[in-house]
Amino acid sequence: MEGQILKYEELPDLRKELREIIGELGVTTESQNRLPVYEPTLRATYGVRVFKNKHGEIIVEGRLGQAHKNLLEAILWKKEVCKPIKDEEGREYLKVVYEQEKIRRYLSQGSKYSNKTYKTLLDDMMKTVITIKTKKIEVTGTLIMRIEKSKVIKPIQSRSPIIPKEVTLTSIIFGDVATALFENELRFTYNPKKITSLRNGISQAIVRYLQTHQNHPQAGYHLKPLLEILVGEMENKRWWKIREYLKEDAKMLEDLGVVINFKEDRVFVIKEKFRL
Repeated sequence: MEGQILKYEELPDLRKELREIIGELGVTTESQNRLPVYEPTLRATYGVRVFKNKHGEIIVEGRLGQAHKNLLEAILWKKEVCKPIKDEEGREYLKVVYEQEKIRRYLSQGSKYSNKTYKTLLDDMMKTVITIKTKKIEVTGTLIMRIEKSKVIKPIQSRSPIIPKEVTLTSIIFGDVATALFENELRFTYNPKKITSLRNGISQAIVRYLQTHQNHPQAGYHLKPLLEILVGEMENKRWWKIREYLKEDAKMLEDLGVVINFKEDRVFVIKEKFRL
């Protein structure tokens, strides 16, 4: 795709070729779901977050939350193609090509996913500086380096005179952090649609965390220690507030295979249902 115009119909063959090089990219990695790189809320605020749990340490300077995670996972789930590229100094990054309107349609729930929201979240991901330290990786940088128009033009089949006959795809070039995570960590593939439908960011964060574990205790998880992996120690007021958020999503969580017993504050994962 570099230095030439690639036809859209050539993408399937390119996907097969690239899959042999980079494998299945997935939609996320270990640290992105096991560490609160993305604040466990849909209303993230600007600031500096320093956090440490059993999976590693992070410093996040900027604004990242579950809304950003929803967008990035949707892009990776609906991507047209992904390939490694090199900059002028020979450093390698990952490039993802996708159709912008397809992403916005996918994320729309009741009302159209606004272009302003889309652009703001991408801008945050380009500006926020992240440091991650784990047993596998130590890296500082951003999730996204830049966004640009792709050279790939996709034909659109429509009888409507107001819908264009073709659309230029969009390219995201991952920054140092996202590239390093996808190159060095376990990757996970799932359709994020059901997660994005949850009303509260903490509910989304818990499901994402649980998705990175293959085995779950039959006796369930203790709710508070599970939450503290992603939010840190909680005073009583915050603890009860988060429980209320989870109660709002209890039925949808159960449909996903995550059952919370609020009387005993335990979380059970039903393996047969826990597939996204």
